[in-house]
Amino acid sequence: MHSSVTRTTIVWFVVAAVAGAAAVFLHLFRSAFGGGSSAVPLAIAAYAVTALAVVSVYRGVMTAAAEQDRARRHAEQEREVAERLSRWEGLRPRDH
Repeated sequence: MHSSVTRTTIVWFVVAAVAGAAAVFLHLFRSAFGGGSSAVPLAIAAYAVTALAVVSVYRGVMTAAAEQDRARRHAEQEREVAERLSRWEGLRPRDH
């Protein structure tokens, strides 16, 4: 059986990881630990990148679920075709 994870799913999760790492950096940079920057554009950027990470994780999960559903339907179709062929083979006279 083949994997139902496609490049699209992987790309969404990579984007989420990169955006998450950038969000962590921005939030640390603006925190008291990182220097206590109170610049409003920096705060907006930090929360925007956090939102991007959240949306990317959501899209990655939804894409993975859609791919798994597609793979399940494909496997069911293959199983149905195999059952039909086995019934057809049972009806044919055998040459011995």
